[in-house]
Amino acid sequence: MNSVPYTHRVAVNAFVIYEEKFLLLKRANEPFLWGPPGGKLHIDEDPIRGLQREVLEETGLQILVFQPITTWFGSFNDLPLLSIDYLCSSDKKTISLSHEHSDYRWLTINNLARYKNIYFSSDLGFKHSDYKLAWQTHLMNSRKNMM
Repeated sequence: MNSVPYTHRVAVNAFVIYEEKFLLLKRANEPFLWGPPGGKLHIDEDPIRGLQREVLEETGLQILVFQPITTWFGSFNDLPLLSIDYLCSSDKKTISLSHEHSDYRWLTINNLARYKNIYFSSDLGFKHSDYKLAWQTHLMNSRKNMM
């Protein structure tokens, strides 16, 4: 059997919502960004299981994964990276941070907009518009479930 070379790494990230707020984590190492929990998949790892693993490792939270919200393709640490960002929820608020992060916040979409210069200072993705799309999708899904 011929082995197929991998062309790039794949990362998954979780726009986690709890009680109408998003979870943001601050990286402990450069770049010191605020963003959603997540990380790179292991080779041949299922994206949903990999996302659940990453969020559990980074926060101690178990999450429900709903659907992809955005994708991003670019370079991270000089390697090509495809990132898939999912809408997720948690039924708990208490966080147990891993060594990868130094701080966390649960923020409403309005607080994210108000303080976007603090939370959205990178060209690596996780823009306010990404969270806004996740929020709109969450609202649409909530309305469907009410019907």
